[in-house]
Amino acid sequence: MNSRLSIISSLICIIILSCLLVIFKVDQSKINGQANDLTLELNKKKKELQKVKENQQKKFLEQARKSNNVNEKTSAEQILASQELSTQANKFFEIVTTFDSQKDWLNREKKVQSLVTPNVLLNKSIFNNGLDNTGRSIIETTKSHASFKTATTQSAMVKDNQIEGIVHVVYEAWQDNHTSGIRTEVYQVKYSLLEHKFTDIQDLGMENQEADISYQK
Repeated sequence: MNSRLSIISSLICIIILSCLLVIFKVDQSKINGQANDLTLELNKKKKELQKVKENQQKKFLEQARKSNNVNEKTSAEQILASQELSTQANKFFEIVTTFDSQKDWLNREKKVQSLVTPNVLLNKSIFNNGLDNTGRSIIETTKSHASFKTATTQSAMVKDNQIEGIVHVVYEAWQDNHTSGIRTEVYQVKYSLLEHKFTDIQDLGMENQEADISYQK
């Protein structure tokens, strides 16, 4: 009799513990879900606040550009020009250094047309057919891929409605079944503040290469 009671008591304890464990897991899941929701909401608010700050700063700079104070006006024009150059550089190089196929490679030219003057598209170090001497696609043959990471722009002073700069472009390149490599390529750019387009882009070469893979342009 005592043995049966002991078994029953043990079973009841196991059932209670199991129920408590299930409740704990459910509660923990709810807590994790709420924490994730709060994190997403916080990130959303941060982005909104950053956008408000950027818009407000741009508003002040636009007002300063119309100022009668020459120094204030010049400074505002320089900051706005540098910001525009940086924004456009990010757009351009994100397109140029992101591809997974021969089709992607060729489509880059079409995608950047609104960002550059026609002569830039003639630069074969950036825009070419991607074929080797036998007419085969280098990208398809080597199964190469690339993905844009960041672009950091250092700008010169505005002169004659044009601004020049040096852009350090960080991207990841890899081949199927090979280790990926983070690369930094440096470009010299010229940008028209009247046309709002790049008028010249020169590839100055690779700054570093962390993985030994035979990626080719």
